[in-house]
Amino acid sequence: MAKQVLTKEEAINHLYSTIKAKFEEDGILQEVRCLLQAKMVSMMRGQNEGALVKRPIGKDVTQDSRIALLNQLIMEYFHWHNYQYSAEMFGTESSSENSKPIRECLEGVLGRFQHKNVPILLEVVTELMQNQNKKK
Repeated sequence: MAKQVLTKEEAINHLYSTIKAKFEEDGILQEVRCLLQAKMVSMMRGQNEGALVKRPIGKDVTQDSRIALLNQLIMEYFHWHNYQYSAEMFGTESSSENSKPIRECLEGVLGRFQHKNVPILLEVVTELMQNQNKKK
């Protein structure tokens, strides 16, 4: 069998397609898109490179611990469902870390939850709804 000889352009296109497919498979391409989008939003808002989010005037720089916890629950929910773009934008706007929150750390604050196959935020909401229905 004779080997097919690719032109330089065909070889480059094949290499590009292979790398793109691997990046999509590993989630790297989506992550880069999210980071680029967040950076563009920051630049359009006229924010400095080091400061991604400006706090509204009158807001205390230190967050209430309840807000920080809620932000972590929302981030865990976004990461659970692989909403990378939403997680990146929320992380930028809330000054939260975009890293995936560790479930054990959240459970250390909130207590253990029965279902490990759903995000903690869903567990909290479900528990609140069940308690509300018991009171009726």
